[in-house]
Amino acid sequence: MKRRKIKPDRKVRPRNEITGQEVETFLSAIRGFENGHYPKLRDLRTLIPSMDLYKINVILRYLERSKAIIVDNDGYIVWTRKDAPDQLTLGDVADISDDLKKFLEEKKQEEGEAEEEEEGQS
Repeated sequence: MKRRKIKPDRKVRPRNEITGQEVETFLSAIRGFENGHYPKLRDLRTLIPSMDLYKINVILRYLERSKAIIVDNDGYIVWTRKDAPDQLTLGDVADISDDLKKFLEEKKQEEGEAEEEEEGQS
């Protein structure tokens, strides 16, 4: 009986390891969606058949944490950051009413005062 040479196994990559090319493929598929609208999360599997569902989820969570995409409660991707470094964020372009701005400023001042009181008591 002849002995076969045992080939060393290829280096096994972790399932959650993603490459820059995979992220770009993901983003281009989202941006190239029909009619200029963004897709629903459940449609991503059909948009990117070359990636398995686990890898799609890893990339999706990565892009959400890095604030490159925003997903609403219904599961639609509603915004993606462009590649330009001077691109405004959703918060920059959002039309916020004056009442809400005033409320947020008051809330911020109240929190600052509460922190000062806690430091004074310590």
